[in-house]
Amino acid sequence: MKNKLLNSGFGIGNLIFVAAVILALPLRIYQYVSGILEPATGFFAENHWSTYALYAVLILAIAAVLILGIAKRKTLDYSYDAVKRPAFGALSGLVAAGLIIDLFSCLDTIAPLAADAGSAISPEVTASYVVMGQMALSVLSAIFFVVLCITSLSGKGSGAEFRILSLAPVLWSMLRMVYRFTRTISYVRVSELLFEMVMLVFMIMFFMAFAQCNSKVNENDCKWKLAAYGLPAALMALVTSVPRLILNLIGGADLIYSQSTLEFSDFAVALFIIATVLTRVIVKKENEIAAETPSETEE
Repeated sequence: MKNKLLNSGFGIGNLIFVAAVILALPLRIYQYVSGILEPATGFFAENHWSTYALYAVLILAIAAVLILGIAKRKTLDYSYDAVKRPAFGALSGLVAAGLIIDLFSCLDTIAPLAADAGSAISPEVTASYVVMGQMALSVLSAIFFVVLCITSLSGKGSGAEFRILSLAPVLWSMLRMVYRFTRTISYVRVSELLFEMVMLVFMIMFFMAFAQCNSKVNENDCKWKLAAYGLPAALMALVTSVPRLILNLIGGADLIYSQSTLEFSDFAVALFIIATVLTRVIVKKENEIAAETPSETEE
């Protein structure tokens, strides 16, 4: 496993990501079960060593991955080979399934918003329109990931011809972020919301880079971003989704902040990003790097 992580395009960056996940998930689960997080408000109930440790792990890991990505920006490439990619295809299908599952959870979100709407310009009405837009983009995004699933499993193409549709996950992530901005609550004191916002920022940048690379639209300067932005997005997605999934399975759903429920798409997207970095991000051949160097020098 270690050799596979090192031999892939991003190398040591993958190991940093794995180490961060191994350290961060137990810390986050511990915060839930020990009562350090208040389910009613989402605030930390007390200053605790685990809070500082978790933030340190996340900040250091994200910073290291970004620095490595920038350092390797001239050597990383994206594999366009039309071959069968079972893992990549299966996880693309899983994302599509996660999007459809979350689509139904959006219906539960809209109902109370509509009930609380007092005027045509109330925050609740604005939020309900944002959620409806998110639902529409969930369907379009699911279609795109189904296309990726079929082409990857068959080995015939990469879905590059669906350029417009590839923007759906970008817009879907943006609307998810906009919806969170409609909440009248502290974005710093509520760690769940803060983690979700950071996750969505990196998801937006990853999906934009993926759309450009997969569609071959100004892709040369975006290939390193798949790893540099993707792994932080995957890290934050796992930190937010895995503890919630575990708590739901063990009957501890009441320990989760009420406005940060489990979203299956986050977990699926995290796995998709990992598959992308491990199977599609590769190192350029030495002759390709050498061929690009003179043109860069002349500029």
